[in-house]
Amino acid sequence: MGLFQKKVSILYNIELGPVYYRLGLAFPELARVVKPGQFVMIRPSHASITLLRRPFSVHRLVVEEDKTLGIELLYKVVGQGTKAMSEMKAGDDIDVLGPLGNGFPCLEQANCVFLVAGGVGVAALYYLAFHLSKYQGVTQTVFLGGSSSSDILCEKEFQSLGIKIHVSTEDASVGEAGLVTSAVEKSLEAGERPDIIYACGPQAMMKAVGVIAGAYDIPCQVSLEAEMACGFGVCLGCAVKRAADEGGYFHVCIDGPVFDFRKVKI
Repeated sequence: MGLFQKKVSILYNIELGPVYYRLGLAFPELARVVKPGQFVMIRPSHASITLLRRPFSVHRLVVEEDKTLGIELLYKVVGQGTKAMSEMKAGDDIDVLGPLGNGFPCLEQANCVFLVAGGVGVAALYYLAFHLSKYQGVTQTVFLGGSSSSDILCEKEFQSLGIKIHVSTEDASVGEAGLVTSAVEKSLEAGERPDIIYACGPQAMMKAVGVIAGAYDIPCQVSLEAEMACGFGVCLGCAVKRAADEGGYFHVCIDGPVFDFRKVKI
């Protein structure tokens, strides 16, 4: 698999709400090889301050008339780097490195899959769902959770794939009131049993999903976020503890970002 580093043109930068954006990048050669769960490191080339690259999961491919044009990122404005990104326009250049990391181990032979997304954690899971939707006989259920309705993303996109959706918000502004993990547990208690659970979102949410999956003896893969400067194991800034019985550390950039929940301590 190739690794690319270049300045590419922005196709669009669409505001979805006060803090969420979709960023389309003209990068067909990367789009042809990237796998669900992998990420890219990007740096706004116009920023007036020196910024390290930021990691972002590949959200989906940009395709028009059966021609793959590039990749799309779904991001949330949380600091100066993402604020600079939000100010960029179509036609601007942006520096991109990728694809990086190890993606989701896709069990194409699985009959039933749960995907659990908290807020912008859905960025990594939509591309996975799209990939799995190409395999006949795979039933997917996605659980979308957030603090309020503004944090529920990609509902229509999942619907277009024919995927069953559960929505939960903590303020009850849309869907069921409560945590997304409660919806997962209710489905398992009702007799639904997936072959594997994939999760991405806040750390506390992923930990709760992993514990629930363990109680039902269901494999669980989590996509971790971490601050990193390089993306390929040089800076060692993205260490995460291995499970107690293994000891030591993994590094999210090269060992992940996707991990078997049982192998990491989060």
